[in-house]
Amino acid sequence: MRFTKSLFHTLLFSFFLFTLSGCVYLRLLEAKNQLADFERNFRVQITEDHFRLNFLKPVLLSEDFLYLTKLHPSRVEELPQGYRWYLDFRQMNTRAQPGKSIVFGMTFNRENRLSRWDFSPVFLEMAPATFLEASIRSLGKGKVDEGHRQLKVDPEDLPKVSAAPPNRKKILEVLGPPAEQSVKDGMTLYVYRFKAEAIPVGEENEKRRVAEAKLYFNPITDELIKMSSRFVGLKIAIDYRRLAQSSRPG
Repeated sequence: MRFTKSLFHTLLFSFFLFTLSGCVYLRLLEAKNQLADFERNFRVQITEDHFRLNFLKPVLLSEDFLYLTKLHPSRVEELPQGYRWYLDFRQMNTRAQPGKSIVFGMTFNRENRLSRWDFSPVFLEMAPATFLEASIRSLGKGKVDEGHRQLKVDPEDLPKVSAAPPNRKKILEVLGPPAEQSVKDGMTLYVYRFKAEAIPVGEENEKRRVAEAKLYFNPITDELIKMSSRFVGLKIAIDYRRLAQSSRPG
């Protein structure tokens, strides 16, 4: 499930919409339109180590996730009012034993519509709840390019966050050394890889199981500058400078 990254490289939470069937595209578009009135259509629950996005007027179907991700859920939990799918990603290329896991939980109601999305603690180390919520809210102000099926968010429409971005020391404490480390455009780049503990929809989709998170740090302050990740069809990119530049000194 993807909207493409903004031409300004500021789209923070995005889903690519290319090659989608008409019905799936229309449901994604309806969900995007709901974001324009966030308080009426969504509720966010944040605990010390968890982030939950509740859909008050569910639109997306469980079959949409199979179509978009090409992966079956890692496991399914039956609930009194529906069921919950989990996608479990285990860290690869790490000397830490065992590697950390990133878990996405998707709760569906009796009509098979998405009613809640859970982000796990390890993911929130890279994308803290305050920044993640601001990123999701920004989609409501985005403009859809019907021809290219793209959602573009103008930098002026981005919310401002006063919280400090993650730092390299904390990331290393949680995830350990990266699979790759390099310098790119003057920034320290860490690359972490994960593999979904899930069965692909067809052998040709085996590569969908591998996920990647690229973290760009300021080499002087060690603050996280950008995070770009891809988990199956879900692409999440956060530019911390744009969110914090007007609300924090310097």
